[in-house]
Amino acid sequence: MSRKLLTLLLTVSIIASLASCKVEPAMTEALTKASSAESTTVSQTISTSESIEETTATTTADVKKITTDYKEFKVNEQGHIMVVMYHGIIDNPPYHRTKEQFTKDLQYMYDHGYRLITLADYLSGHIDVEAGMTPIHLTFDDGLDTTFALKETADGFDVDENTAIGILEDFCAKHPDFGRGASLYFHDQKTNFGEVGTDKERFDWLLEHGYELGNHTATHDNLGKLSKENVIKEVGRVEKYVNSLYPDMHLTAITYPFGARPDSSYRTAALKGEYEGVKYNYQIGLREGPSGPFVPVTHNKFQALNAPRVRGSEGANGDLWWYFDYYDKNPSLKYISDGNPDTLVVPEKRSATINDYAKENFEVIIY
Repeated sequence: MSRKLLTLLLTVSIIASLASCKVEPAMTEALTKASSAESTTVSQTISTSESIEETTATTTADVKKITTDYKEFKVNEQGHIMVVMYHGIIDNPPYHRTKEQFTKDLQYMYDHGYRLITLADYLSGHIDVEAGMTPIHLTFDDGLDTTFALKETADGFDVDENTAIGILEDFCAKHPDFGRGASLYFHDQKTNFGEVGTDKERFDWLLEHGYELGNHTATHDNLGKLSKENVIKEVGRVEKYVNSLYPDMHLTAITYPFGARPDSSYRTAALKGEYEGVKYNYQIGLREGPSGPFVPVTHNKFQALNAPRVRGSEGANGDLWWYFDYYDKNPSLKYISDGNPDTLVVPEKRSATINDYAKENFEVIIY
């Protein structure tokens, strides 16, 4: 150890000891001056530390502003969250979109403050998007090869860039703050999402890239016309199919073919049941079209068996572009984030809409 460093350490030790004994200021000043030559590096370190602390304080203040300036951001975390229903990328409206049309949809969402969220976040209510932004979730029905398919490359498999997921991947790469994710709903057939790769390889790619899988029934039959036994069969076969590929996986959502729910006397069989030894227990059943307001899971009007979706098309009442215009004219109805997924911030006039789930799982802030 160098003499200078030893002197410095002894000096610092003496100062600390004297400070704890409440030494007179004059003595402390004399000791400090005596060690000034050796303490240049220490002074520089302290200066850097103070600079870091100042920067941290500024950053913390900025974060605090984002999460507390609710009026400026017009925060409303009981507002509407659209769930959009898409199918494939072909020129066959209103259930399909062309590549250009789908890209147009995504660009509008991005430019107008919509941010993608996962189904898991939608169902939990813990939504992590920037303050002032509106979450949106995309769904894709039918397991089509224009929705998602793989292509072979020198390194294995990659997404076909002309499918909906390929287009979405490209858009998200160019706009990383848009968020990521979508849920895809399929049958128990072996032709889901094309024929390149095996069933599991196709599903693996989706799961590894943050996408979620869901049930669209075994044969796309109309659940409103089936017996309870056949409803369970239609739903259970898909769960069993997934279970054969991923024994520990459980799906969380079903999309009703044609938007039709089972008879009211056994409607819950669409969400909970058992088929050939495989149990299913879904959190949500998604309709076709706006069957009700797009309220979040924390709202007292949220209906797990009757969750609406807006058709991803343009030109008809109640479709995606109709709602784009509607929310542009009525922004107070939209979900507007405070930037913190663990708080539920609600304007005072909407406080009566908060349900028990929200009170038990969030720090509720009313302003």
